[in-house]
Amino acid sequence: MKQNKRLLLFFAVMVMFNMAASFAHPVTPTLIVERQLDSSMFGVALAAMMTVSFLLSPFWGKLCGYIPTKRVMLICAIGYSIGQVIFGMATTEVQVVGGRLFAGIFTGGMFTSFSNYVINTSSDARERGQNLTIMVTIQNVAGAMGYFVGGMLGLISVEAAFVAQSITLAVAGVLFFIICMDDTPFKHKPEKPLSIKEANPFSAFAAAKTFMTPMLGLVFAIVAIAGIGQNSFEQCFNYYIKDQFGLSSAYNGMFKAAIAVVSLASNAFIGMRLQKKTDTNVSFLPIMACCTVPLCAILLFDTLVPFVAVDIIFFAFNAVRMPLLQNMAAMRTTPENSNSVMGFYQSMNSLGGIFGALFAGLIYSTNPIYPFVLAAAAFLIALGFSVVYVNRYKKEKKA
Repeated sequence: MKQNKRLLLFFAVMVMFNMAASFAHPVTPTLIVERQLDSSMFGVALAAMMTVSFLLSPFWGKLCGYIPTKRVMLICAIGYSIGQVIFGMATTEVQVVGGRLFAGIFTGGMFTSFSNYVINTSSDARERGQNLTIMVTIQNVAGAMGYFVGGMLGLISVEAAFVAQSITLAVAGVLFFIICMDDTPFKHKPEKPLSIKEANPFSAFAAAKTFMTPMLGLVFAIVAIAGIGQNSFEQCFNYYIKDQFGLSSAYNGMFKAAIAVVSLASNAFIGMRLQKKTDTNVSFLPIMACCTVPLCAILLFDTLVPFVAVDIIFFAFNAVRMPLLQNMAAMRTTPENSNSVMGFYQSMNSLGGIFGALFAGLIYSTNPIYPFVLAAAAFLIALGFSVVYVNRYKKEKKA
């Protein structure tokens, strides 16, 4: 099977996987309400998953250097599926957190392996940038489509969404293993075998000193801080429209379907053009500003229509922001460290998710608008770091 055909099939299965990954999101507020769990669970449960993902993503990135990336995809997809079974069957707060913790072991590995596979199988920097943009676009658009499907399944029952999710995740893992090529010939072969010490997640973080630079550090800081804002906004919005406006999971799904269409259009007409025609180390800055403005604007409204409009506008630009930042990190890798760098990148995403989801859940009960304030503040800070990055990059380029 030719490499381009394999990559096309890989992207097709990615659509399936990312849709399934979102099936449970629109029914999670219903699960919390129906099973009379504490309202903070919508944030705490996700934070639990993100914490484990944060700790283990560097390990998965390192493991991708030792075994075929498609094998990591298979292991992680099956593990993620089992974690969601535990979550869907949960009737107590402890069981919810336990299910999310188990799933978190594998989610970071899944998204880290996606990035590594694309980087390893791309022939040059230009193709890598385009493929990463396609990959992140699929993650955003298919994820939003999955919200819609999950919302419709939620009209049947919460359990229906979780059953469909678990089966689809497992099937996707098997398909990845079958259709993906063995990327071992395209990777730098580690000089030493993977030891128990290197498998320690904290050792994997310590290894970051071998590739970390001030500019990469700024990229990672932007990713983590923006991740706080994105997760605080997204998790709170999902619960807010159920709690404050009494809308069913179907509405959440329909809003996400609109986001899917807009995200696809924004990446097709804006994201791909920026990748091809501009220096993304500079052109990502106005995209960061376009993400920040709607999050600040939402603080002025307390009715449904403006909330939904801001939700759609924010995610349209956020869908462009994410592949730009990921490619900026990839530009600063070498064949020897690319797997580890992308694992660390996924950890920074998860780190933002931890604090964004956890704080959103904990402060929501004090005032439902506070998580939106947190989201706006996080993006304002990330925008400040972005300005610093661009200024330093321009100096770096002149040197």
